[in-house]
Amino acid sequence: MSSPGGGELFAKVLQKIPDYWYVPLRLSRLFSYRLFMKPRTQMKSLLIITLLLVLLIFSCSKGSNSSSQNTPALHFKGTLVGSTGYLDVHLQGSNLGGTNPSYILVNYVDSSKNPVKTISDSLITNSLNNWQPGQAISNAIFSGASGIMVTLVSVDADGSNTVTTMTVPNDPYVKTFIAKETVSNAPLLVYLGKAVPSGSGISGAGGGCTCYTKTINFVINPAYVGSSYAAANAIYIDSSTHWAGFLNAQILSSNPNQLTQIINNNDTAGLHVNNGPGGPNSNNGSGPVNGTLQISADGKTLTGTISGMYKPNYGSQANSCSCSYNITAARIQ
Repeated sequence: MSSPGGGELFAKVLQKIPDYWYVPLRLSRLFSYRLFMKPRTQMKSLLIITLLLVLLIFSCSKGSNSSSQNTPALHFKGTLVGSTGYLDVHLQGSNLGGTNPSYILVNYVDSSKNPVKTISDSLITNSLNNWQPGQAISNAIFSGASGIMVTLVSVDADGSNTVTTMTVPNDPYVKTFIAKETVSNAPLLVYLGKAVPSGSGISGAGGGCTCYTKTINFVINPAYVGSSYAAANAIYIDSSTHWAGFLNAQILSSNPNQLTQIINNNDTAGLHVNNGPGGPNSNNGSGPVNGTLQISADGKTLTGTISGMYKPNYGSQANSCSCSYNITAARIQ
């Protein structure tokens, strides 16, 4: 049995190539049996087709990678109170198809249950289908199968000044905030904890008043250590009144494990983090507090005491109550 010639054999090989190599397969038909009979012409034809295949492979791989390479991402971490828990926010630019792969991972811990119940959910959105990093965000709603919803009420174009709301089935008091991760090699640290009263408070009228335990959770930004910006932000909620607010604090480079210059921000309406130097100091009980908070050497716990922390007060000074707390929090991220 005679073996096929070079041209006939190469044409058969080309026919085995999958359908998506459509162009080279069509090109193979341009070369006849006679053309391949001459060694020099045969070599030229092989080189041409090989070059076309290489160019096609490079073009396809470049096209498949370009969409992912051109989709930058923003990363935020946050925490919640009402019960307690934390969030992991990943914002990515929309792709050419008009869909957006951004998502929020939520871990909600219902400490009112016995045993404690944890709900983990991945929230997605249809609100950012035309959004790209570098643009501001307004009222982007993320939802999941658990019924949990997080709304990015507003986020500045650079990812700062985040205002968020959250709804959880059967928890009317839940509050949350998120902070942008500013440096990828200095990830945000999240601590969940409690503030336990160290005794009765002092009322504005001069007598005693009752202080209640608070859930208090922290987000620490190591990139702001030594900066005038708040390297530590905490959100808290009172177990009795369910009023919520923030603590903002600096961390000095001379003592990178200590939170100092602590400001109490009783902002029960907007609940947004003022991340600039200082912070609001209004007549609702906001202002500086005394004390320090210390991060352990291994970074696993945050402890300390603060005093002069007022309940939110929108009436007369006589109705105010100044409390002292022992704070303990454990790192979970």
